[in-house]
Amino acid sequence: MRDKILYYVYRGFFGALAYLPLSWLFVLSDGICWLVIHVFHYRRRVVRENLLRVFPDRSDEERYKIEVAFYHHLCDLFFEIVKLLHISDEEMARRVEPEGVELVEECARQGTPAFILFGHKGNWEWAEQMYVYLREPMTCCQVYRPLRDKAFDHLILHLRKRFDSVSIPQMQVLRTVLRLRREPKPFLVAFNSDQHPNSDVQTHWTTFLGQDSAYITGAEEIGRKIGAKFLYMDFEQTRRGYYRISIHNIEPAEGEQFPYTISYLRMLEASILRQPEQWLWSHRRWYLSREEYNRQQAHTSNPRLAE
Repeated sequence: MRDKILYYVYRGFFGALAYLPLSWLFVLSDGICWLVIHVFHYRRRVVRENLLRVFPDRSDEERYKIEVAFYHHLCDLFFEIVKLLHISDEEMARRVEPEGVELVEECARQGTPAFILFGHKGNWEWAEQMYVYLREPMTCCQVYRPLRDKAFDHLILHLRKRFDSVSIPQMQVLRTVLRLRREPKPFLVAFNSDQHPNSDVQTHWTTFLGQDSAYITGAEEIGRKIGAKFLYMDFEQTRRGYYRISIHNIEPAEGEQFPYTISYLRMLEASILRQPEQWLWSHRRWYLSREEYNRQQAHTSNPRLAE
């Protein structure tokens, strides 16, 4: 009951905000950004540690500029997501410039599942606008990791329904994809795949943004089972509140155990370096080193090995 009441509180409050033009919401964003940086210090230590890791050769002033620009983007992103409650289809069409949709349509014509990989860069919640440009009918899905705040999680799922897409909880991906594969209608599944793996299974490692990084292989492992086509979705902010969202083929990297995942990470890396303020620096991407992970696994499997 508490979550249900809280959901309607969120829905009412954010719904009222969403009636305001984005230009007004961006004024609010500027004010809240100042509070986030100078009063609440939201994850500021994590942001600064991440920026120092990735850009050790840049000056303090250069990293600070990226930091401030990131917080402005983060606050804008919040209001851009809220705006989905009442934004018109015409305004969304003006604000999202699509490229590469024909690659997904080709998959639909061939009856091949399309697996689209993307990261927490730009406005990933506007990615579903790409679905409206598909001329070939497809079942459009995205994988999501449920939020701890169940009421807010329910609100986000509600926002995603405006594009008639299917949200698949992370733990139900394989079962859902195998069911979709048995159906005659082509489908696509979008994976937001730049977070640290949160499972106890074997973790794979590579270099990402100059850091020894664990990475998620689930999309490629499932895609191989069903013969999926792997695509990358890039987000580029062209100006405030406007994005170019482009889809590209992922060419497999030679000599890698997970060649499509590694190529995707290289493409995402290039995109982040092009617009670093647009990536989610506030998440703890490198909270666990390979050595710490191996020690944890050794202790779990055999406590004596960790002594």
